[in-house]
Amino acid sequence: MQDPGSTPRILVAEDDTGIRAVLKATLRSAGYVVYEARNGSEALGLAIEHLPDLILSDVLMPGGDGQTLLAALRADARTSELPFVFLTGLDERQAVRDGMNLGADDYLTKPFRPTELLSLVQAQLRRSAKRIEARRQLEAEAQKLREFDSITGLPNRGHFLGRIAREQASGPVHALASIALGQLPVLRQSLGQAPADAVMREAANRLLDSARQHLGSEALLARSGEHRFALSLRGEQDEARIEARLREVLAPLAEPMEAGGRRLFLDASVGVAVSPRDGDSPEALLDHAETAEPATAPGGTVAFYSAENSAVRGRRVRLLQDLRIALERGELGLAYQPQVALAGERLVGFEALLRWHHPELGQVAPAEFIPLAEESGLILPIGSWVLAEAARQLGEWQAEGLAVPRVAVNLSPRQFEDPGLLDGVRAVLAGSGLPPGALELEVTESAALLDPERAIGLMARLREMGVALALDDFGTGYSNLSQLKRLPVDVLKIDQLFVRQIVRDPGDAAIVSAVVTLAHGFGLKVVAEGVEGQAQVIKLAQLGCDICQGYHYGAPLAASAVPGWMQERGFA
Repeated sequence: MQDPGSTPRILVAEDDTGIRAVLKATLRSAGYVVYEARNGSEALGLAIEHLPDLILSDVLMPGGDGQTLLAALRADARTSELPFVFLTGLDERQAVRDGMNLGADDYLTKPFRPTELLSLVQAQLRRSAKRIEARRQLEAEAQKLREFDSITGLPNRGHFLGRIAREQASGPVHALASIALGQLPVLRQSLGQAPADAVMREAANRLLDSARQHLGSEALLARSGEHRFALSLRGEQDEARIEARLREVLAPLAEPMEAGGRRLFLDASVGVAVSPRDGDSPEALLDHAETAEPATAPGGTVAFYSAENSAVRGRRVRLLQDLRIALERGELGLAYQPQVALAGERLVGFEALLRWHHPELGQVAPAEFIPLAEESGLILPIGSWVLAEAARQLGEWQAEGLAVPRVAVNLSPRQFEDPGLLDGVRAVLAGSGLPPGALELEVTESAALLDPERAIGLMARLREMGVALALDDFGTGYSNLSQLKRLPVDVLKIDQLFVRQIVRDPGDAAIVSAVVTLAHGFGLKVVAEGVEGQAQVIKLAQLGCDICQGYHYGAPLAASAVPGWMQERGFA
């Protein structure tokens, strides 16, 4: 079928020479192009050759009737949607009904007046034009869905790489940047999909406007992943200039935005690959830019690809793959670090710390594999196992007569957001038979204050079960005192960042003193982490700290080593 605006073409299949001549003359006088066929066989060949805009066919014809013609047309993908109208005598109604069932669009009874014929033709052509336009719109929408992101409206990864390949043909695109919004997965967990999509959309709008302002109207920005954007910097090879221009583009992300009724601040970590040094193809450049993207550095970091960070990325990929089966293979274990009350040197309990002994790589540092577990969601089954294993071990120690009052377990941000957390804790307490208060859950300050109202309700229900609650890493997160006083916690844990130099740094001592005073004012106990020497113990005691944890009292111990350590220290 031709494009709208061209002269419509009509195929006439009619065995009666006189009627065919009248049809041809009438249609040509109205400005149509006409093809003639004496039977269905000839008409089928002409239809396939010319793809007319309309077919008018007699029902009964020697050498191939109209019904056979219609069935053949509808069975061929090239002609299946061609408009088809039967020309029929008064005594051929059954044949017409059969034809309509085969997919005819209409019929015209002979004899007919020229005005009837032309009116029918015009109606069919209008209907066909509407179908063609609707199909084109659907095809355009489908093409847009294939090449553009439905949330941000930006080109997707495939469209971006295709554009870069075409641009390289006319001149090199020297640098590609991968921009990651590291907080987005956590926001999706806490706020839900719709607010997270709104954040991504707002970030895309800001980045696009900024890129056009600082890089020109031809700047190409795309959504390249769940929380990633890709950006091309045409003609740039100098690292210092690339970094400066990227920081200009990224600046609007530092402005606050609203989502889910909350005020949020975003930042981005950026990886950059430069052509031809880091690869020639767009795919290689973008892959290398994502490899260079800092995984653990603070937001706002711009890092360039190198073989070294590629090796780091390779190790991360392997660790993530191996971590998926580490739990079932028994490679994960717990170590227990003592917590000692300063008043009377009394054992308060142990904090259970996750460890991974890889069969080939040896001990993998928690700082390396726990973020991977958090990002991938593996932290949920792993965290459930940690909770159950720590409770089981404490129950075993108490059954053996060891005076271990409590075990503390860290909850990751994802665990704290998990709707199944309460049921999981309830099942662990029921299965272990631990007395109330024997289990302490540690929640980071940042996780608890991300959504204070939810945190308050969740913590209250945990305390109703008899679980003790500690606020971990205090002072490194939000430090929102107006919300802090509402959280139903029992313990504040001061991060080792403030403890390490407490003897020599009056500023750190002042911070610890203020935290202790604040906590005691709320009726909370204070635990200082990272205590490594007697001088720190003395200083913390002077400042009123309640409990110390660190290498001064003992490194994290295997469960089997705990009884011996307790006996040696006089805690047994």
